[in-house]
Amino acid sequence: MSDLRPRVGVENRLPEFIEEAIRQEPVPADLLAVLRRTSQAGAEHLADRFFRCMRRDECNRMIELVKELGSPVLLQLREILRTGQPRQASGGVGLISRLDVGTLLELLPVRLPEWNRFYHDIVVRQIAYGNAADRGRTLLELAEVLDALVLPEAVDEIGMSGDLTAVPPLIAMARPGDAVSRSPYIQLKAIESLGRLKDAEAVNTLREILEAKKTFGWVYHRELRIAAAQALSKTDPRYSAQVMHDSGLESAELAIAPLDLAPACPWVRQRRYERMVLSKTVSGTIGSSWGKSKIMIRELSLGGGMGTKEDNLRIGSEADLEISLGMRSKIRAHVLLRRARVNEVGFEIVNTDLESRYKLRRLLAEALNAAPQNKGHEWGGERKV
Repeated sequence: MSDLRPRVGVENRLPEFIEEAIRQEPVPADLLAVLRRTSQAGAEHLADRFFRCMRRDECNRMIELVKELGSPVLLQLREILRTGQPRQASGGVGLISRLDVGTLLELLPVRLPEWNRFYHDIVVRQIAYGNAADRGRTLLELAEVLDALVLPEAVDEIGMSGDLTAVPPLIAMARPGDAVSRSPYIQLKAIESLGRLKDAEAVNTLREILEAKKTFGWVYHRELRIAAAQALSKTDPRYSAQVMHDSGLESAELAIAPLDLAPACPWVRQRRYERMVLSKTVSGTIGSSWGKSKIMIRELSLGGGMGTKEDNLRIGSEADLEISLGMRSKIRAHVLLRRARVNEVGFEIVNTDLESRYKLRRLLAEALNAAPQNKGHEWGGERKV
């Protein structure tokens, strides 16, 4: 028992030692020695601390620390991913995505089918936080085994990765003829990601979606056409004037656009869409098998928003959102919930029909026109949608 107490004491202080190691550069040799001796217990603490990083430089410091600790920690992280419970196994994905992507791609296709949607969401966010140069390709490799409602988040991240090797698969997702087996929302997300990657290879597909006509009107839904027009303008600015002149689209609709990759962003995860603080709250309901709650939405974007619940009903981690725009008009979406403070709920849209997406765009365009100062205020790094 006397031999066990010092070890237990050290292991209880591992989070403290990890914080100290992050702050010091170089890491003192005696501190590294302690962390190496406790690598079996320390690996999980390191993974947990990595996922709580807020800034990119903090994440990079964690990566360097794990490299300094050497193979015992990495071996333990691999073993946790191979055999651990979902919470522990998914928690190590971010570090492994940077340090051993081969093992990640070997084990995750086996493990993901065993896990529920909540852990699929964590895996995608972990890979995003890992910020590996090839994370776009990694997510494409995992696309077939990811939960259908987590896939839009993954497609967003592929676009934010800057990985141009992802362009051909994204074109396949976006191409009208190839998108039959996928939801329109995935097709929309693929179009937006092509716009973020700005590769000329996508121009023909984007033009087809934007310009194709039938006897009366346009072939593709207006929301798809807006996304294609925005992507086309980013990919080849020569089309910008033509888009406005020939497409029948409105400048207010085009003004609500996906955000581009910002390599200099200091935060671990950049916003995908500009979030607007609404001058007047919008009423909605979120409902799940637990029941329904009314929510007053005060911040909103194409990707989600933030609101306040008017009761203490437990909703769960996902819900159906309905926003009323009048007697007959509603925006409907399925959302993943990200809790903030008491009764405050952040939500990320993971599926919606194109008509609801277009109504959301119009709502944001009207809000921007009414109060343009509410767009583009500086984000302080909080993990919002």
